[in-house]
Amino acid sequence: MKHHLTGFIENKRANITVTFALTLIPMLVVVGIAMDFSRTESSSAHVQYALDGAVLAAARELQENAKDDDIGTVAQKYFDSTVSANNLSADCGGLSLSIDRKNSQVLAEVNCRQNTTLAGLVGIGELDFKRTAETDYGVGKLDVVFMFDTSGSMGNQGRMTDLKAAAKDAVQTIFKSKVEEPDDVRIAVSTYATAVNVGEEYFEAVTNEEPNKTECGEWRRRGYSNQYYCAWYRQVTSTCVTGREGSQKYTDAAPGANSWIEYDTTSCNSATITPLTHIQGRVISAIETLPTSGSTAGHLGIAWSWYLISPKWSSIWPSSAKPRGYDDDDTSKVAILMTDGEFNLDYMSGGGSFDHAEKFCDAMKAEDILIYTVAFRAPKKGEEILSYCASSDEYAFKASNGEQLADAYQKIATTISDLRLSK
Repeated sequence: MKHHLTGFIENKRANITVTFALTLIPMLVVVGIAMDFSRTESSSAHVQYALDGAVLAAARELQENAKDDDIGTVAQKYFDSTVSANNLSADCGGLSLSIDRKNSQVLAEVNCRQNTTLAGLVGIGELDFKRTAETDYGVGKLDVVFMFDTSGSMGNQGRMTDLKAAAKDAVQTIFKSKVEEPDDVRIAVSTYATAVNVGEEYFEAVTNEEPNKTECGEWRRRGYSNQYYCAWYRQVTSTCVTGREGSQKYTDAAPGANSWIEYDTTSCNSATITPLTHIQGRVISAIETLPTSGSTAGHLGIAWSWYLISPKWSSIWPSSAKPRGYDDDDTSKVAILMTDGEFNLDYMSGGGSFDHAEKFCDAMKAEDILIYTVAFRAPKKGEEILSYCASSDEYAFKASNGEQLADAYQKIATTISDLRLSK
C-alpha cells in the first residue's frame, strides 16, 4: 500500500511539472511580445524626435533658399546623427522628403523595422512602423521671457559677465527670425534676487499701494511750542514685491481684489522687469545693466516670468507688450529660467521657495508654456529644481563655465527660432 501511494505522489508531481512547463511557454511568449512592443514604442518615440529635428533643419535650409538636394542631405545627416546618439535599436530606411517652396512647407516620412526577441516564437520576427513630420516657417509668433538670477553670488568668478555675453547672443539669434510683422517675435526679461523689483511704473498697479511711501515713526514737540516735527521716518513701501496668498496664490490671475501682489520694504537690487518687446536694443540694454546683490528668491522670478507672458495680465502691461492668448494657435509661449544657486529665500506660506517654484512651474506647463532651464554653476538642489521645472529632460541645460553657458543659450535660442518653423 505504501509503495502504491508513493508512486501515486511521484506521478502527480510529474504531471504538475509537465503542466507547469506547458503553461510557462505561452506565458513567456506573452511577456516577450509585450516587451517587444514596448521596445518598438520606445524606438518609435526616438525616431519621431529625430525626424522632427530633421524637418526643422530642412526648413532652415529652405529659408536660406538652398537646393532641394542640399536640403535633403542636411535633413538626412541630422536624422542619422540623432538616432545614432540615442543608440536606436530599430533599423530605418532613408528619409522621404517633400518640399513645397510655394507654401514654404517641408514634409518627411521614414519607415523603420524593429527586430523582436521572444515574439519570434510565434512567427513575429519584426515590427514595422512609419513616422511623419511636417513644418512650415515664418508664420508663427513667439512670446519669450528670459529669467535672470541677479543675486550676490552672480558677482563671483565672472558669472555675470559670462551670463550677459551668452544672453545677448541668444537674444540676437531669436530676433534674427524672419517675421511677417515686427511684433511677431517679442522678448521680456524677468529678474529676481531678494525680491522682484517691478519699478515705480508697475508697483501701484500690482499692489494697490503707492510706491516708495514713508510715514513718520515718531513725532516730537519743538521746544515748548505747538509745533511738531518727525524725528525719523519709516519706509512703508518700496518698489519690491514678494508674492501673494489666498486662492490666486499659484495662478496667473491679474492683480485686483483678493489677488493683489504683496510687498515688502526688503531691499531689492536695481534690476527691474522688462515687458514684452520686439525692440532688440531694449532687451540688450536690460541685460547689460544687470546688477548683482541679494539672496535668491527663485520662485518669485518664476512667478513674474509667467505674469510677463500671461494674457490675463494684459491690463497691466503697455499695449505693445500685451501677451497673446493661450488659445492663439499661431503663438508659442516660452520661458527660459536661470539660476546659479539654491532658492534660499521665501515670503509665502505653505513651504519653501522650492515648493512654491514647483507649483508655479506645474501651473505654467498646464498652460502649454514651454520651459527651458539653465543651471549655471549651480549646486545640486539648484539643478534639481530647474530639472523639475523644465518641460522635459531635453529642455534642461547645465553649464559649469562661460563657454558651456554660451553654448546652452545658443542651443535654446536656435530651438526657439525653430518653434516658429513648426507652427
